[in-house]
Amino acid sequence: MKLDTRTGSGKLADPLRAAGVTVEECVLPAGDMEIVGCGPEGRPVLVGIEYKTIEDATSCMRNGRFAEQLRAMRESFEVSWLVIEGRWSGWDSPEGISVKRGRWFHLPGRIGYQEVAAWTMTMAQVGGVLLWRTETEGETVAWLRALEMWWTAKEWEDHRAHTAIYTPPFSIGYAQIVEPTLVQRVAAVLPHIGSVKAHRVAKFFRSVREMVAAPAAEWVRIEGVGKKSAADIVAALEEEK
Repeated sequence: MKLDTRTGSGKLADPLRAAGVTVEECVLPAGDMEIVGCGPEGRPVLVGIEYKTIEDATSCMRNGRFAEQLRAMRESFEVSWLVIEGRWSGWDSPEGISVKRGRWFHLPGRIGYQEVAAWTMTMAQVGGVLLWRTETEGETVAWLRALEMWWTAKEWEDHRAHTAIYTPPFSIGYAQIVEPTLVQRVAAVLPHIGSVKAHRVAKFFRSVREMVAAPAAEWVRIEGVGKKSAADIVAALEEEK
């Protein structure tokens, strides 16, 4: 297993070795760990793992950083995993979820269970990343060892557990993620827009030139853009001309 030592995952090197995993410390183009697995007919398959504590995962959820990390992983690996470590609770708490690090404490920003659940579902069902939760560093190490063994201890054709139910075709890949258009990327940085409304803007305007030249009366035709927001957007675009 290759392990990137530039990030917090570096602390797992010694525990992984103690668990019997051969670890090569290096700098990876994406992700925190890489496994070269045995694919169909002996073909090697690159498996990437991103390791995050629940605190880091929820921070990425709010600032969108994991979306960029996932894009890099899609370019580097055929299979990508996200393992989230931490003991957390509070699915019904108005104060949001809480995490146990010696003691229980609420994460800042009132991060609710529904928000975290929806984010992980989007990452899995739209982003195509596989997910696993662990409670402790020890469990993370045990899971990583199990994943490494699954991919390397047997040939692909020797995995027999699933064949009693069905024999699926080999299919590794990701959901079709449409990269944002230039209009969408520019719109996302405008006042009052953000990523969700940027998608609506990109469906409304055919080009950046058309978007920049549009008066406020055109902007208010986009769902979620009111008169004040339209005026602020036009003013911001005027400043850039």
